[in-house]
Amino acid sequence: MYRIRRPGAALAVLLGAGALLAPAGSAQAAGPAVELDVPQTAYLPKRGTSPTGGVRLWLAPQPGAGRATQSDVTLRVDASDLDGVARIRTRRECGDHAMGATDVVDCALGTLTRGKDNYPDAVYIEAVPGARLGSHGTIRYTFSAPGAEYVVFETDVRIEGPDLRPRKEKPREGDAPGASFGFRPQIRNAGAFPAQGFGLTISSPRVAFARQYSNCRYGPGSTSTSADCWFDQRIEPGRAYEVVEPISVAVPDTMVNGGFTYKPYLQGMTGNAEENLGATGTDPGLRPGTGPELKVRPVDTPADAFTDRFGLGEVRLHTSQTADLQVRADAIEGTTGTTAESTFQLRNAGPGRISGTGLRITVPEGLSVVAPTPPPDPDNELEWQWECSHSEERVYTCGPDHPLEPGDTWETTLEFRIDRNVRGARGLLEAVHDSERPANDPKKSNDSAPIDVRATGGRLVEPTEPNPKPASATGDSEGKDDSMLLVTAVVLGTVLGGGALAFALRARAARRKAAPEPTSGPDET
Repeated sequence: MYRIRRPGAALAVLLGAGALLAPAGSAQAAGPAVELDVPQTAYLPKRGTSPTGGVRLWLAPQPGAGRATQSDVTLRVDASDLDGVARIRTRRECGDHAMGATDVVDCALGTLTRGKDNYPDAVYIEAVPGARLGSHGTIRYTFSAPGAEYVVFETDVRIEGPDLRPRKEKPREGDAPGASFGFRPQIRNAGAFPAQGFGLTISSPRVAFARQYSNCRYGPGSTSTSADCWFDQRIEPGRAYEVVEPISVAVPDTMVNGGFTYKPYLQGMTGNAEENLGATGTDPGLRPGTGPELKVRPVDTPADAFTDRFGLGEVRLHTSQTADLQVRADAIEGTTGTTAESTFQLRNAGPGRISGTGLRITVPEGLSVVAPTPPPDPDNELEWQWECSHSEERVYTCGPDHPLEPGDTWETTLEFRIDRNVRGARGLLEAVHDSERPANDPKKSNDSAPIDVRATGGRLVEPTEPNPKPASATGDSEGKDDSMLLVTAVVLGTVLGGGALAFALRARAARRKAAPEPTSGPDET
């Protein structure tokens, strides 16, 4: 699997950029001075230099043959084979060399100690301008020490080429709370060059993966909510593969709606890792599985069944669990020409946990909403982004940036200007939710409430339009705003979902009376 110039050892080659698992393998020889984890193949994006100076290939050498220490170790990084393909830069023990300043770098590492971070920072690498798609070359890492034979490790550097895409997934409906089901993700290479193996990350804050495999790593807990698997399978252009044994997915008892995502990756194409991956070559919070190896097999699935470039495989779950949503609105009281506040509440009476829900506020005639003013400091702009969106005339939609657990109450306070004293004016508060994530609310009668106005002063005028009616009265059990799609951020930093409503943004306006912060993070998508 790995080429070594003189008798020596090569440990598992793991992904060097990003906290994702890559393939493992070993070749033993007597008394190697150093062991090293490096990518066997690193794919570089063709699109210029990243802000930190290229993809990082972390070097984490360890003393060889089980030794506790190895003294007077030197390293030579030789990238001369990358001429016309890529260029490197180094720093620290390898010296501060700018990108492309040199092809060969010598590093004095001194004494390596087992279990410690002995890396000389990292080698930063990027494609050179004009590099052809699919072109490649080799980086060689040569370690030497007094009285020991030198050992060489290699990374084959390739310029893009493969384009791995997950399958478009249909929502699952009707799974019972606490049930399990089998799932087979599929991956297709839509690129012009073969992929020399691929990784697969599967993640969700709630859905658990009960069965474990030896070529996957998992988050903490006996039933992890994240998995990172590596397959040595080569994928030719136009070919697709799926896992042979279905991945066992467990649905939480309280889930009403939710889901999980999966995404394929190539070594080196994940960008810059901001932390040292350590001797294991992966996120230290992940642990290897103890079961059999998860294998893949070819499938004949049409190309249009897969996502667009950089897409996610997203499995939405609509279970048979229910959640009783309840709303409450304060009356708006004040004098014509002044402003008044009103607080609106959304409560989940359970028994299920629900995501993608919020409030639709139809403003009473004669009133207008006073939006909070952000502070002048641009550094605090995100802290002041509003949680409400003006979707249509006199209609605002507001919602939490987290799911509602059974018993949770979320509230928001709006300021209204009383422009006119309209006889009998009344607004409407409604619980609404993402049309792609059914709420399974068995009691619709408490999903809406009137917004009463008690205005004084000024000339009393007659209404020009009837007061709004609850959605349940119109037969629309899912709420009026079919475009409502809550935006959720996914473990891998990607934004999913759709629609123009900023529900994932938490308001910091001083006028808002916020409910207690949730103990969990953003919900699954």
